[in-house]
Amino acid sequence: MQTRAKIQDLIVPATVDRMLQEAGTVLIIDAPSALGLLSPQPGKQSVIVTKKQMLCAEMINTVQPDAIIGPLITASWDIVDLGVELEEMGYRGDLFAMTRPLPRSELVIREVSAVCPALNVRLLETA
Repeated sequence: MQTRAKIQDLIVPATVDRMLQEAGTVLIIDAPSALGLLSPQPGKQSVIVTKKQMLCAEMINTVQPDAIIGPLITASWDIVDLGVELEEMGYRGDLFAMTRPLPRSELVIREVSAVCPALNVRLLETA
């Protein structure tokens, strides 16, 4: 039996920027440089910065993020590991993986989406 994952079309950077600006609450996990990608919006957007080791279902339920940003890969985990944990904690929504530009970014989106079908996986490519 084959499972079909929801594959998002590659999204141009301007669209990703707009999606992040429209998110009411953004949770940044082990990616403090993502703060530089967000425009300050006092009273309109909340931004919470945390570490993956601090994540729990209670945090996800309390924060109720509209978008989550994490690094594509770290020394001890990658975006697939993060996506699996987020799904197990009940998160359903946009997951942005920060990375340098990739030659075949659709392959990363396809892989993570196949493992984490409840998440809308997007790449946040930075220079």
